[in-house]
Amino acid sequence: MRNKVSAFLRYIDTASDKSGKFISLLVLVMMLIVVIGVILRYVFHIGFIWALPLNRQLFGVFILFAGAYAMLNNRHLRVDVLYIRFSPRMKFSARLLNLLAFLVLMGIIIWQTGLLGISSVSVGEVSQGTPKVPLYLFKALIPLISILFLLQGIASFFRKEEP
Repeated sequence: MRNKVSAFLRYIDTASDKSGKFISLLVLVMMLIVVIGVILRYVFHIGFIWALPLNRQLFGVFILFAGAYAMLNNRHLRVDVLYIRFSPRMKFSARLLNLLAFLVLMGIIIWQTGLLGISSVSVGEVSQGTPKVPLYLFKALIPLISILFLLQGIASFFRKEEP
């Protein structure tokens, strides 16, 4: 049983690592969209109305992947002024409370973005203006990526990482 759990945790870590490295290229795509928008607007006097909604959706996807990747590599910002003075038992209790808060928060995010994604896909939501950017693709991705983030948080707890 322990080997299966370890294998599952390694699978989550691998998924977070590979997706995090791949999605880091999304920053270049977002930057390119902004640069193209600026050039079109100020050089050619052409509006680029769909750049902002597209970049917002891409940024949302990027942040969730980056969160899972940062959690995998134990890179989240921590303020442990009090935590370092806790006894091992108190540290475990604090980590358990942190996990519980994380589970509740991610559960709400998955639930609400799932509803939003289903609604968006059902109406085929697109951005305003021309061309029509399919926003439903991004909104459907958010709850799926949130699940990866949730699983990575659970995996990090079971690895007993300390700051």
